[in-house]
Amino acid sequence: MPDFDKFRELVAAHDGVFTSADVTACAISSDTAFRRVKSGEWVRVWRGVYHVGDRSLDDRMRARIAVLSTSPRAALCSESAYWWHGFTTKAPKQIHVVTPQGRHGRAIDGVRIWHRTVAPQDLTEVDGLQITTKALTVLDAAVDGGSRLLDSALLREHTKVADVVDAQIRNSGRRGSRRSREMVAAITDGSRSEAERKALALLRSAEITGWTANAKVCGYVVDIAFIDQKVAVEIDGFAFHSDAASFQHDRTRQNVLIANGWTVLRFTWQDITGQPASVLANVRRSIARSRGERGFEL
Repeated sequence: MPDFDKFRELVAAHDGVFTSADVTACAISSDTAFRRVKSGEWVRVWRGVYHVGDRSLDDRMRARIAVLSTSPRAALCSESAYWWHGFTTKAPKQIHVVTPQGRHGRAIDGVRIWHRTVAPQDLTEVDGLQITTKALTVLDAAVDGGSRLLDSALLREHTKVADVVDAQIRNSGRRGSRRSREMVAAITDGSRSEAERKALALLRSAEITGWTANAKVCGYVVDIAFIDQKVAVEIDGFAFHSDAASFQHDRTRQNVLIANGWTVLRFTWQDITGQPASVLANVRRSIARSRGERGFEL
């Protein structure tokens, strides 16, 4: 006996998207399914994947269809999973799906498919859809969308540092692994020190001289100081490393420096790694202004 009540509940919970397995589980015959597709009540989008005909496609429906149409073991990942987990309210323009190696499904418009075997402990189910876990999701999303996504997820306690580290170890060698290793190194070895090393390397590469690292100024240690020009460059690591006491100390130091005629520039890990040209331009501009130079061009 067909259980249409169960079917309606399932479809409502899955954003109007369902599979032939769902139809079978509700004891609905293939003849009934055929008639409903023919009448337009159901729309077949791929072999064994359907959506109800009286609902316009939206972001959640497209995400479900993309995963279910790729392979039985596919999962939503990267920025798409970041959105599905609820870490952001804005759906990405492109849907990201990961599917095990060796299973090559069809190309789907608007969907980026990665062929990679993901460990079972890095997969979970949210709202009836298989997606990558929070830890692996933020790592992959940070590779594609920038380290600010990892920073935000950790700051808001969507995941934990230890879980991120474990996910990186299990998934080493994947696409973007080198980039994610750098971010993991930053959150485990101390983001401030890692960011400082990158900042110093950036200054050297641009042949900017006249600075002193970890200089004592006005009774405080400044990350990078241009003593003659009274320009201080402060490096902020990942936000979640700053407790209330550290935050207050940093702001007190900044106020003292400014009160003593210093220009204070603050840069984050994201600034240094994501927009180094802007960092260099700001440093050069501040040095030039402190020297009283006019008509300075970058």
